[in-house]
Amino acid sequence: MSHCRLVFAVFCLSLVTSFGFAKGKLEFTVDLRDTRSHMVHVSFTPSGFHAKTAVYQMPIWAPGAYSVTGYGRYVQNFKAFDKKGDLLAKKQVNENRWQIAKGNSVARIEYDVIDSHLDTTSLYFAMANIDSSLFFANATALFGYYDDDKKAGTEVSYMIPDDWKLLCALPPPAGYVNDTNASFKNTMFVAKDYDELADAPILAAPERKDGNHLDRVATKSFLEDGVVYDVAVATDGSWSDAKMDSLAECLRKIVHAETDFFHDVPYKHYTFEIVAPTLSHVPGFAEGALEHANSSDYLLIDFGWSMFKSNFLSIFSHEFFHLWNVKRIHSNLLGPFDYTERVMTKSLWVAEGITEYYAHTLLSRYGMITPTRFFNDVKQWRTQMGMAPASANVKTLEDLSIDESTFEMDEATLFYTRGPLVALMLDIEIRSRTNNKRSLDDVMLALNNDAKHGKTFREDELIHKVEKYAGIDLTDFYNKYIHGTDSLPLDEYLGKMGYLENPTEEPSQATSHKEELEPYDDSTYIVKLLDTTSALAMAGVKEGDLIEKMNDKRISRSNIMELYVTDDDIRLTLNRQGQHLEVVVKQNSRSTHNSTNRAPTHQTPSNMNPNATPLATAIRQGIVGG
Repeated sequence: MSHCRLVFAVFCLSLVTSFGFAKGKLEFTVDLRDTRSHMVHVSFTPSGFHAKTAVYQMPIWAPGAYSVTGYGRYVQNFKAFDKKGDLLAKKQVNENRWQIAKGNSVARIEYDVIDSHLDTTSLYFAMANIDSSLFFANATALFGYYDDDKKAGTEVSYMIPDDWKLLCALPPPAGYVNDTNASFKNTMFVAKDYDELADAPILAAPERKDGNHLDRVATKSFLEDGVVYDVAVATDGSWSDAKMDSLAECLRKIVHAETDFFHDVPYKHYTFEIVAPTLSHVPGFAEGALEHANSSDYLLIDFGWSMFKSNFLSIFSHEFFHLWNVKRIHSNLLGPFDYTERVMTKSLWVAEGITEYYAHTLLSRYGMITPTRFFNDVKQWRTQMGMAPASANVKTLEDLSIDESTFEMDEATLFYTRGPLVALMLDIEIRSRTNNKRSLDDVMLALNNDAKHGKTFREDELIHKVEKYAGIDLTDFYNKYIHGTDSLPLDEYLGKMGYLENPTEEPSQATSHKEELEPYDDSTYIVKLLDTTSALAMAGVKEGDLIEKMNDKRISRSNIMELYVTDDDIRLTLNRQGQHLEVVVKQNSRSTHNSTNRAPTHQTPSNMNPNATPLATAIRQGIVGG
């Protein structure tokens, strides 16, 4: 075990004064000093509780993940002690609940939490991954609440090895001073209640040391409109400072786009917690992410920066949009939470379907992708919807919302393709019937304004709220495509924004400004598509070339992106139809010509109808920008 430290806090004000805690308070300590055991030790001291029989409740589910897991199944060695350190009698009522008979005598409770990330009853980012080189946990996997008091305030201290960094979205205590004053070294946090505690995941891992140190976490912070955003990437691959800078810039643009869209920043600090293993070290059975009130966490396979950026940009956009749509805008069934009962809601088509739609359209509106890319995403949703199981196609969006609530993933996958397509159609419906004076944007902004005033919506009144803010009757649309299972007339709706599904001419590759490298085998990449203005093309690389080495080193998924982020010239060894040759990619040509550094332009997609009406053009521009 490496040398360890426990950081102590200095308080200027009491927690009760600073955070307005209820009379009950819990002080937790989590020991991460021996994660090689795939177990962590948790202890806490309760104060201000007076029940004769004390109870400790672990949640059965996590908000956003919806699936019933029963986190108490991963709690072992549960013990309660009095002030003298003597054991108190306890009884486990069920897998998630414990009783201590002499509640007034409880001075300390402790237990172990074991690794749970391979449990397929939920997704990776809702569980705990406890390993020698990584600790990630959704807080529901670590903490419960005491005496059924979810309003009790909480303080949490983490004991970590000297060479580790830790990231958590909770604030430090008032007057807190750590022994290094270094970023990502805070180990003490407070939460005003259990909902806030449960909504703050934790990521910790060894710091980067040098190029040979694989078990590490890369960190970066950026500032946008006066708010600090922390980014951590835990990976076993190569994650250079240049890649972190590029990732942070992508995230900054997403933050700017969505806070600008809502005219709202509903937090004081935000964290992105990313687990990005290479393919051979994937810890979970599914990629994805989970939203929180002022953070988001991700499991995303690192296939190289180009693929990472291309494939995952919309995932970051999706989770960040959830800050408003579901964390603030939601049904009354989604808060305050009951952690002991499954939540069944038919409104998740709003939370997930509309969010997925905006995750893509805002990327286009704010210039992070081209409109052509947006319409390609629409085409992909359409294709994937057609591949859904037959049992899912006979269900309404409201039925699929229930499937999502019950973790019926085979059918709920349709939720993320039909959902955004219906959202697109709904946006076009509102715009076309109001002469583009109103849109789905107005609906979301009004719902968010309600949320800021503490207003949730009842399931049966949702469509009426949408109608109110859209200014039109949507009964027919709702009965056909949300409450019903009518086939989606996408061509008709796309035509209302001047889009031709099958134009006479296909988009030219020469104007796509796209460059694609794909793995050919374990140690070779093939150039599939080449932008003729890129640094690779200027160096003499051609489509079909196999890239075998870079600066005399074998190409791999972990180092291929040095082609795009390094400031140095690179010598490539190519295999062109059996002949070996070398080319040099110049840094100066990369900085001026490489399309990966060029902001996408809002040229008119080639699929646009040249004879589109002014209204159709205005609808298109309102949705994809330009």
